[in-house]
Amino acid sequence: MSVIKVCSYNIRRAIGIEGKKDLKQIYQVLNEINADVIALQEVEMVPGVVGISRQAHALADLLSMNYVYTTVHRLRFGSVGNAVLSRYPILKESKHLLPDSRDERICLQVDINAAGVGLSIFNVHLCLNQVSRYRHLKYLLLPIIQESEFPIILAGDFNATPSMREIRMLGTYLHDTFQHNSGLYGSTYPSDAPRVRIDYIYTDDKARCFDFAIFKSQASDHLPICASITIPNLP
Repeated sequence: MSVIKVCSYNIRRAIGIEGKKDLKQIYQVLNEINADVIALQEVEMVPGVVGISRQAHALADLLSMNYVYTTVHRLRFGSVGNAVLSRYPILKESKHLLPDSRDERICLQVDINAAGVGLSIFNVHLCLNQVSRYRHLKYLLLPIIQESEFPIILAGDFNATPSMREIRMLGTYLHDTFQHNSGLYGSTYPSDAPRVRIDYIYTDDKARCFDFAIFKSQASDHLPICASITIPNLP
């Protein structure tokens, strides 16, 4: 049995609630959480620029982790996208297109070797269109997830609250780790006065959560979440 600590965090390009970009604050939050696997959304990557604007690379280096990044939106210089950081070796990476006429997104899948146990991480930042979110989850991501040879973690910013149709549907297939919340907070957005929960970590039947927490920080407009998960040593 392997125990893995998984974090999900929309870092908003390291722009804090006061509107200032400070990657050091994001690093400090992640260093305190000390997760084994981190799913990040709204990560800025500008080729050729070190430090603050090569955020996935800089955070992975500071935390001594491996990483994979995929572009979701192009900027004039560089891009913004999803990144997965892992203390474990990365076996494979895939990206799954989530089409929308106005707001196309991408789900980043990263398979890792977690101390001899295979694990598939799906890192997603869903769009603002509710019809598209439902279709993306029901007809694109769930079929891929259900075919995975490894236990799965689905994490990210879903832009939807638990009462919405797409989240209720997802709960019939996967387990919301929030059910094991042991912390003081129940909402993830906005970070200065959290009112709604739109950030999630889900597992399938092969992975079991035993602890969950939302961490207080104003390094982004979202709060980071973290789940401690057990995974059986599969043959």
